[in-house]
Amino acid sequence: MRSSGKTTLCLFIIAGVIVRSEAVRQVSLNVGENLETSIFTASDNVEGCYLDTPWGETIEFKPVDNSNDKYKLEEDTEFVKCKVTVKSINSNDAGIWTLRSASDNGNNRNETYEVTVTTEGTSTEISSKLNIEINEETSTTDVAETTWLPQETTENTIETSTAQIEEIINIDPEHFVTKIGESHELKIPEYDFLNSEKCYIVTPDGNQYDVEMTQINGIEVIKDDNVACGVKVHIVSEQMIGDWMLISRGTRYSTEVVERRLPFTIILEEIVNALPSEITVNQGNDIYIRLEDSTPFYDTCKLIDPLDTFRTNIEKDSRYVDTCGFIVKNASENDSGFWQIKYGESTIYKAFVRVTVNGEAQTDIQSHYTWTLDRPVEQLMGPENTVYCRVVDPKQNTVFDGFGRCNVTLNRVTVEHTGRWRIFVGLEGRVLTDEHDFEVTVREADPKPVVSTSVATNKPLVTLTCSVSSSHAVNSCKFRDPTGRILLANPGVGEDRYTFHGEGSSLQSGVYNHECGIQITNPEIRDLGLWSCAMATDAETYYGFLSVLCPWAMQDPEVAATVVSEPTLKAENQMVNGLVGETVTMSCSVQSAIRYCYFRARNGTTFSVSPGESTGAIEYAGAGFDAGDCAIRFSSLSASDSGLWSCHVGLVSASETEHRDSFEVSIQDTLVAEQRVEHNALIITGRVHDDRAVEYCRFVRIDGLGFTTENLPEGYRSDSLLSVGRCEIRIPSPSILELHPWTVAVRIRGQDVELSRETLHSLHEHLPEDENQIFVYHFPITWLMILIIGMSLIMTGILVGPKKNRTWTYAKASSIRDSLRRSFGKKIVTEKIVPERNTPMSA
Repeated sequence: MRSSGKTTLCLFIIAGVIVRSEAVRQVSLNVGENLETSIFTASDNVEGCYLDTPWGETIEFKPVDNSNDKYKLEEDTEFVKCKVTVKSINSNDAGIWTLRSASDNGNNRNETYEVTVTTEGTSTEISSKLNIEINEETSTTDVAETTWLPQETTENTIETSTAQIEEIINIDPEHFVTKIGESHELKIPEYDFLNSEKCYIVTPDGNQYDVEMTQINGIEVIKDDNVACGVKVHIVSEQMIGDWMLISRGTRYSTEVVERRLPFTIILEEIVNALPSEITVNQGNDIYIRLEDSTPFYDTCKLIDPLDTFRTNIEKDSRYVDTCGFIVKNASENDSGFWQIKYGESTIYKAFVRVTVNGEAQTDIQSHYTWTLDRPVEQLMGPENTVYCRVVDPKQNTVFDGFGRCNVTLNRVTVEHTGRWRIFVGLEGRVLTDEHDFEVTVREADPKPVVSTSVATNKPLVTLTCSVSSSHAVNSCKFRDPTGRILLANPGVGEDRYTFHGEGSSLQSGVYNHECGIQITNPEIRDLGLWSCAMATDAETYYGFLSVLCPWAMQDPEVAATVVSEPTLKAENQMVNGLVGETVTMSCSVQSAIRYCYFRARNGTTFSVSPGESTGAIEYAGAGFDAGDCAIRFSSLSASDSGLWSCHVGLVSASETEHRDSFEVSIQDTLVAEQRVEHNALIITGRVHDDRAVEYCRFVRIDGLGFTTENLPEGYRSDSLLSVGRCEIRIPSPSILELHPWTVAVRIRGQDVELSRETLHSLHEHLPEDENQIFVYHFPITWLMILIIGMSLIMTGILVGPKKNRTWTYAKASSIRDSLRRSFGKKIVTEKIVPERNTPMSA
């Protein structure tokens, strides 16, 4: 709020209230004062501004500004764009003055003033008689209406003298649907033509307070030069619910008291959750609605339907009394929409539920399926809005049981799949499932259509044509030249030396006949040889092969020698690289359809594959035998599988010999771990393939002791280089325990999986040369030879000698036997004690 006194008279029109004024304003000025005239133009674009003087002269200020020392056009404001000041009024200026404005939207306005000039010091009362036209959004109130609500006469309430109010302006009311803890601002803007003096607020109990003089709980005064009266309302309790009013009081022309009133209503409302928040139900079934949480106000619960109507023809759910449970019987499609549970006393609580009522359930189940013998099947069944589905085959085996539509997936169709199947379908909006039967017929596959090919030569043109008849329309057609380059046969398109050729597709008796081709102008060496074509439909792709041997281009013997005119099997890559544990693909192709395909490993193992075949470990990975592709994908190979492999195919013609081609396979381990002894020190290393950086290197000894290169045991040294994936530790003078195999583990940077490998090392290799240690793990071969010879002589003596000699021989044999027993019974003497127990490997 602000109050100001002005020495000059400012005449402005209330924004959004007065459209035009035809009244004559009575204005009395002293000699030497200024007459300020203006027209409220709101957001209009004012193109013309004119002032008519009492002596009939018209002064233009817009679009041409003829301001001078006597008359001055003032700067535009947000609401006034035609404002003129007449300076230093004298007695000759008495009379009628009219200010006129013209806008581009046709809103022409004018203000008329009858000026009386008096000498200075004369007491003159300024009166104004206004005939105001008020728009639809504003109304003028009689003096008797100044008391909006009953008032109390206390020291905090303000009595209003109704005789002082000359104009009341009612501002459009505001409504706040809010909740405790929220804040809202209300502002009555400041206007230059009013001297705002007071700001009042009327509370729901009817009391009126001066907001600057009274402390009201939850009410904060807004102090802003652009705000005549403003407050920020903080919702602190339910006592703030109700109808309020903000009042700004000020003066116009120094004496006219104008009051602007802004009513506002506070409604407390909380949104709570319903359970469920969305319901889909079929027509004729029941709808169950309730709150997620219980409430002590359950006696006030009401159910409002999507038409905002309080429903009375419903049942209360006795199971959920304290959560406002309702049952809507026999739902219809008209019940679709947002329902709400409404309850509460001071604060209103609302919970919304979105209900969708479907029409009568139409279970669209296909009654018959035809599947092809030995072919895979992936068949979706049931309506799209299926929630649950189960399928049982003719032998009562459950083929599918899960949520959503049924998806019957068979790797290979057999004759046992013929018969009556059963499907159980659960739909949205239903509780019970529906049962339906359908028949499955299994038939043998139709012969695949043969692609007809032809090559026509007519110097300088060579025309390649492929055609096929199919039950499906051909979507695209392509050719592959002898170098492997792909050329697309797009109708009506030509590029470089190649142009589309063919009749396209035609439908006759339910069969699509398609012809496409490529025409070559002046063929080059790269164009000579064996070509292939492929025509794709929605069901499958058909392949054909063509031999382009242009006579005039092959007259040179050297050129003719380079042209391949017979189908030749060729491996796609002469070197196949892979990693242990990752998939590896090997492929080869020939310019002809093939009957079979297999691969032979370096150790002689063969792997036969066919289109559609997948055993988990291997699967076919080519475009098909019709395309001449022989390809296999291994899920995992080991490093020992590296070496020379070969690919073998048999052509369709039985008289053709088998074709083969060889290639190298190199399978690298992602991590290789080794250990060795150098200069009486044990070195344990781990190397990552392709020198990938690692986050850490971890080592585990056979007794379970584990550590990384950051926390090595005493006496150990690390020579690791993590940035290139190298792990290495050095152990001087290792013990027997440390000479056992180790486990090396790493985590490659950017990966979540840790890799680990165990070193392959024998305890007998590279033992330390320590003269203080005696190892007798080897058996003395010399003693073995002597023992054998001695035993032979003894046995001979026993068999052929006299009894006395035999007795002596028995004694000697016993002596030798006892000696050997004592020899083997001696303990091995070492300086270090080796544990007798076996420690399991630890990774």
